[in-house]
Amino acid sequence: MRSRMIRPLSPRLLLVLATVLFAPGAFAGTVYQWKDAKGVTHYADAPPPGQQGVKNRELQDAPAAPQQAALTPEEANCATARKNLEQLKSSQPVGLDANGDGKPDAPMTAEERAKQVQRTEWVLANHCKQPDAAP
Repeated sequence: MRSRMIRPLSPRLLLVLATVLFAPGAFAGTVYQWKDAKGVTHYADAPPPGQQGVKNRELQDAPAAPQQAALTPEEANCATARKNLEQLKSSQPVGLDANGDGKPDAPMTAEERAKQVQRTEWVLANHCKQPDAAP
């Protein structure tokens, strides 16, 4: 059975996720489309000088699907902590990545696992809101 490891989200990963979420707005704007003498379609952010048949196209981001609001970093960390706690309380083996190379160095002992369960429960109780109960 493969061992699963538990790692908190790093600040670098959170920064990358935030960048990906907010970057699409930078791509909205005007795009010009035209065909050259050989019939090849071109797109650019400025019209070509002296080109006939240039079409002006306005591009905008599609409206976000009204599913669920984006999680704040704190909410995302709390969700990760809940998943980690679920894994720690399961019967599946859990590996500990002590050197940060992304691979479990060794499976957690029962004592290490019990301590990690206590730490995770404390973090959830003191820093996270309780998730809404399912209807």
